[in-house]
Amino acid sequence: MYFPDYYGIEIKCTSRYSKYPLYLFTVAFDGPSFPEINKIVEKYGWYDKDYVDKKVFFANLYYNEKVLVNNKYYFRLRFNEKEDKLFLCVYNLQNKLIEKESFIYKKSIYNHLCIKLNKLAIIHASIINKDSKKYFRYYKIDIYKLISFDKFIELFKNDDIEVSLIARVNKSGLDVGRYRNKNLVFSIKKKKIEKLFDKIYSYSFF
Repeated sequence: MYFPDYYGIEIKCTSRYSKYPLYLFTVAFDGPSFPEINKIVEKYGWYDKDYVDKKVFFANLYYNEKVLVNNKYYFRLRFNEKEDKLFLCVYNLQNKLIEKESFIYKKSIYNHLCIKLNKLAIIHASIINKDSKKYFRYYKIDIYKLISFDKFIELFKNDDIEVSLIARVNKSGLDVGRYRNKNLVFSIKKKKIEKLFDKIYSYSFF
């Protein structure tokens, strides 16, 4: 679901020294098939080392450059402004376009961003490991307001928004051995947060 966590505010938590980007939202391909991710994984993925009967896929994708995938293809994301669609473009090793089918409507991206992330709270935590247990100390909260969808698209086209195409197999828990398909995952580095959001409130717990 792409609704915010609490009274219109999406809540994210990050640790003090984490270098991971801040996960924003996940969106599925709209077509041409459903679920389109299954076709992509079957066609371009590779077999999992533990579950050799199942293919997996994971790659970071960009708007301004092609990415080598499975040592056989290049992938790239491109907008078709006339159709208002974001396409996954696949090229062979000779840089010839061989497929441009999988797409997401621009409106789908708009809905996920503007409904889920119109307001964002980032909670900062310190982590201590003691006696084989992990303890968290939450010391700061920052609240942000989304600047605009147009700003998001601008950052996306500049590759300031990070995108990953992910389809993995669960290795533990109740769903072990089952697919964990996340489709496209949109993220942003913490140091770039204020390119996309205006900070409207901050409080430190000291």
